[in-house]
Amino acid sequence: MAENENRKPRKKRGKASTLKEHAGTVIIPQISPEMLEEARRAAAAGKTQEQIEQEAREAARREEEARRAAKARAAASAHPAAKPAPKRGKTRAEAQAELARSVHDDHLWLNNPVMVRGLGLAPVVVAATSGQTALMLCAAMALLLTGTRMLAVAVCHLTHNRYRGAIYTYAAAILYIPVYLILYNIFGADLAQLGIYLPLLVVEPAIIKRMESDELETVGDAFRRGINNTLGLCLSVFLVGCLREVLAKGTVFDHTVLNVAPLPLADQPAAGFILVGLIAAVWTAIGNAYVRYKLEEVRHLYDEPKR
Repeated sequence: MAENENRKPRKKRGKASTLKEHAGTVIIPQISPEMLEEARRAAAAGKTQEQIEQEAREAARREEEARRAAKARAAASAHPAAKPAPKRGKTRAEAQAELARSVHDDHLWLNNPVMVRGLGLAPVVVAATSGQTALMLCAAMALLLTGTRMLAVAVCHLTHNRYRGAIYTYAAAILYIPVYLILYNIFGADLAQLGIYLPLLVVEPAIIKRMESDELETVGDAFRRGINNTLGLCLSVFLVGCLREVLAKGTVFDHTVLNVAPLPLADQPAAGFILVGLIAAVWTAIGNAYVRYKLEEVRHLYDEPKR
């Protein structure tokens, strides 16, 4: 018993001394020569420990990104991307429909409001007798046509496209007053040469023809199409007015072009009807020949080869 009691304290003392030895042990991490060199350079540059760690993290991040990029390139080379499917060519019906739309939207020549659709004939035949009157008519039509179309379309959006006829007519009548004041400030008393055909523009089919359509367009489309119709009207009015002035007086905007007047009666309404009819006949003949040529081109392009 005495020996056992004497041994126990010695055993405890041995364990305490072992713990003390472990507590004093220092674990030194393995350091590579490259790390030592980097640490030496950082110390020589006067960098702090935080800066050294930050640079190490940035280097590790760049290395990881480079490894991912290399892996992505290897995967892309192993599985090349599929080529996009070739665009489907247009059919003959689609090509003909596209040609029909282009003809319908060409208000300058192929679908001219005056020469092809016969709109605005009264002011053109009677009032457009010279370049000056043609200019006044063009200004009035430009302000009334586009403005009326935009205002009427905006109101039709509020009424869900009902009462179109009344809306277009009242819109033209409301806009006529400021348009007349603008024209009077520009042309003065010469505006009287248009006579009654200036106020009659309020009910002119060239301006309110859009009321027959059930399609409700946007205000932006109304502005664009109104400008297109205006250009077609102005082209026809200028052509007729200047030609009649040359034939009746030998002048254009009072500037002498011919020393003689080939047709002194060209500024009369009867001669105006004949002249507009001849111009319209030649105009439509050329336009129809061009459309037939384009249709024949589409037919030859899309017909299947004969076996």
